[in-house]
Amino acid sequence: MFFVTGFFFGVLLVIGTAARQMTGVHLRIAVNHEPPIFSIIRNPANESSVRYSGFTKDAFEILSNLLGFTYSFVEVTPTMVKNKGSIDAAMIHQLLGKTADIDGRLISPTAERLAYMDFTLAISVLNFAIIQPMPNIYNRFMAPIKPFQSTVWYMIFVAFGATVIFLSVIMKCTGSNKRVPIEVKSRVVSETVWYTFSVLVAQGGYFPSSRLSLRFIAGSWCLVAVVLVYAYNGTLISHVSLPKYEPIVNNWGDLAANKNLRVTAQRGSLSANIILNSKTGSLKTLGDSLRRHPEDLLVSLPGELDRILHSGCCAYVAVKRLGELIVHGSMMAHGECKLTIGKELDYSQVWTFGVAKNFPHLSSINIGIQWMRQSGLLTRIGKTYLKPIDKCLGSSAARPKKSQLTLNDLAGAFTVIFGLGCLFSILVFLLELLVLYLVTKTSPSPVAEITQ
Repeated sequence: MFFVTGFFFGVLLVIGTAARQMTGVHLRIAVNHEPPIFSIIRNPANESSVRYSGFTKDAFEILSNLLGFTYSFVEVTPTMVKNKGSIDAAMIHQLLGKTADIDGRLISPTAERLAYMDFTLAISVLNFAIIQPMPNIYNRFMAPIKPFQSTVWYMIFVAFGATVIFLSVIMKCTGSNKRVPIEVKSRVVSETVWYTFSVLVAQGGYFPSSRLSLRFIAGSWCLVAVVLVYAYNGTLISHVSLPKYEPIVNNWGDLAANKNLRVTAQRGSLSANIILNSKTGSLKTLGDSLRRHPEDLLVSLPGELDRILHSGCCAYVAVKRLGELIVHGSMMAHGECKLTIGKELDYSQVWTFGVAKNFPHLSSINIGIQWMRQSGLLTRIGKTYLKPIDKCLGSSAARPKKSQLTLNDLAGAFTVIFGLGCLFSILVFLLELLVLYLVTKTSPSPVAEITQ
């Protein structure tokens, strides 16, 4: 107990000392309007009236109260971002130009950046994920053949043909149907085809034979048909009533193999640099895509990310926490899930606040950040920006509830009846007319026979 009390007393003493050291200090924090990370909200009636919101505002409000400094925000405009090529470059330019003391946008330390700027203690370690358009539902045009694999369909045709041949040959050779005259035995094949087909589609049929050898074959075919029909019907229901979504992109390999989505990333970000600098594997394939489509390296101007994601062309590689905010924002704006997010990638980054080189108050800021981490304030601030997006995740989106089947669900069945059925009926009808015409033309007329 004495140890715990002494520990907290020491922490408070250190914090109190740091606060006294920063009393009267004014910090300039560079920020950029980048919802939902940080928002700069202006009053339309009064442009000078500005309100700020976001993680940076909440964090520095606590640090200000804790350490005793005052602060103001220095806005990095879209023009500055466009001129410098990326948000991070524009932010760092403010530090180097001494117009700002702190980079208010979380940034990752690198060996190159350490040469001209310093960093605070780590705020968080975040994993990346792939934000992407909600996958499309598989086309149900082919739903009637989806229940069976192609090999099963091949075997059905083979079994159907074999059954017809066996029945026809046995009936022809044995003359099993004693009620049918010999001169019309040519109808044997057509009768067996019709009977076999009727059994297959569960309509039943009359088979004009009582021979045991034929009944064995016919009975076997009936058994096969029962199994096929019940298996087909049970599987067909799931294909037409529960839509199946295309696979969600969860990793680099999935994205590289996807023919419908290109990779996009923020220009100048570490994720973009890793992709562009990779020499082998899936990351090289993604890097080649970015080199072929340089417009996919985003500058993150207002509305740019929203436009490219909702166009359906690209998947965005970003921090998963940011991805969840983007998906939630899209869901609220459109009233439905237009975007989703994949699983966490095997890639993470340390995120900190960047400060000007040799910043004199870095140690005091670090003490405040450490206290916020130990007290859970950083976690609490982060949770205020967590949004529920369960309904837009792949595992939930793949099981939508449906009360009625739509015309789209049964498009394949109607195509079969109106397309294949009617088309073949018309063709057979025309063929019958042609045969009748040829027979009539070649046969002598009754009048000609009488005159002779």
